[in-house]
Amino acid sequence: MNAPPRGIRARLTVAFIATVAASLALSGVLVINSIDETLRLQEVASVSVRQSSVLYVVEDLARTAAGSDLVVSRTGRINPKVRNRFLLQDAALQKIANEIARADVQIRFGIWNEVKQKFNPSPDGEFLISSAAMEPASDEARASLQSEPTRVIFSGGPQSSAIEVKLIEPLSTRAARLREVGGVIALASALAMLLSVLIAAFLSQRFARPVAELSSAAAAIGNGDLTARVSAGPDAAINDEMSTLLEQFNVMAERLETSVRALRRERDGGQAHLADISHELRTPMAALRAFVDLLADEQATDAPTRKRLLDEAGRQLERMDALTANILELSRFDAGISQPRLESADLRVSVRTAIDQAAAGARRRGVALNEELPSRSVLVRHDPMLVGQAIANLVANALKFTPRGGTVTVVMQPLATGAARIVVRDDGVGISPEELPRIFDRFYRGTEGLAAAGRSARATGSGLGLAIVKSIVDMHAGRIVVESLAGKGTSFTLTFPADPELAQGEPAEPEPPSASSSLISVGRRAAALLGEVAKTSLRLRRVLRADTASSEEHETPLAPPKGRARKKEST
Repeated sequence: MNAPPRGIRARLTVAFIATVAASLALSGVLVINSIDETLRLQEVASVSVRQSSVLYVVEDLARTAAGSDLVVSRTGRINPKVRNRFLLQDAALQKIANEIARADVQIRFGIWNEVKQKFNPSPDGEFLISSAAMEPASDEARASLQSEPTRVIFSGGPQSSAIEVKLIEPLSTRAARLREVGGVIALASALAMLLSVLIAAFLSQRFARPVAELSSAAAAIGNGDLTARVSAGPDAAINDEMSTLLEQFNVMAERLETSVRALRRERDGGQAHLADISHELRTPMAALRAFVDLLADEQATDAPTRKRLLDEAGRQLERMDALTANILELSRFDAGISQPRLESADLRVSVRTAIDQAAAGARRRGVALNEELPSRSVLVRHDPMLVGQAIANLVANALKFTPRGGTVTVVMQPLATGAARIVVRDDGVGISPEELPRIFDRFYRGTEGLAAAGRSARATGSGLGLAIVKSIVDMHAGRIVVESLAGKGTSFTLTFPADPELAQGEPAEPEPPSASSSLISVGRRAAALLGEVAKTSLRLRRVLRADTASSEEHETPLAPPKGRARKKEST
């Protein structure tokens, strides 16, 4: 037993052909039945006409034979002359059967009862004219039709003479014509079936091609080819539903490709961030190990050297502490844990706080720190702590890359729309055009700027300050613009809207679900490095305790170092 077709194209073709065949069969039966009924009615009408013609001739023959006498007496007996005439079965009577009636002719003479509306035949008044000798035409055949008899009444009154004529098994062309119609219908059905096969093949191909393309594209995407698409548009599908499906598939594939690319970027970015974290942490850790090893060797270091090593170790610990704090802050921003607490407050307070925090550093570096703030309050909905952090990062960054004798200026301008603009401008080393597009990348510290700024900038920078600034500005639905010329200075312009919630446009598409997991994975790996930092710090504390105990045993020679060491430890 053959298995049924499994392909969609074969199934559609078989289903279409079966539907057309069933429709043709049902239509053929209905048409043939309708035509047969029409031919039957035509045959009945023809027999009725022939029967009336026969009755007219028989009446004429009966009247001629009876002469002036009655054809049927009032007692119901047929006139002998009439009887003898119809018993002859001569050529004239045969002509009636063979040419006029084209059937066997039954003739009955009798009395018509007008009151009872009943025909009473005479006992000897029935005659049958046979048409057996008749040669039927090629398209004629005996019909089983039994016609109603036709009567003629000679005179009025309650009892009247009457003749009844009935045609038996008349010749008819009904069967031949029905066969002809059936043949035509069969031929038309065959042509229709052939045409339906061609149409079915064409339509199934049109319908199956998009499905095959969908299957092929889905398989390609499953194998990693995210660029696979299907043909779309009115010409690609047979109906609007399939066209919409093709278009939606391409939209889905486009979104999938975008999501996967975002995941890959997130993965690559996570790996790069992990490598950067490892590098940033291992540098101070290596220095701390060296300091610990040197401090552990009490005979190889004198008191001033040990103090210098301890001071340097403290700076390295501060650097790691700042680095881990920045990493944690950015991780909270990325995960959406840290959200701005918006309040309508004077933006000048946040800016002035950041300037006051940086004033001492500016004096140490010999850099003038100027401010140009409006005299009236600037009310903007913002998070004072986050905005202050962003301004502080920009000011610290400007001080770092401005040489002694330079100037850093912070300017605030209220706008007519209710927004506010903050400009942090310096006349430092500037940023080269090649490095400008990357300054907001995490852990990116540039090369030319660091080389021009000197050793102190390389030692203190983590490459996260500007990334934090960018995140804070984005959380406030603001905008940040950078203008810089190498050797001339840099200007950062921050614009904060009057209300970040009203300034938000259409919500951005959500990050792929694996983005946070990538961040967690990076955080877990970084935690291992921070654990190693903790171990190194513990060793350093043990050495410091040992150094303190040693200083107390040798009171006089090592008194100054002991005091300094305690001060450093408390710090």
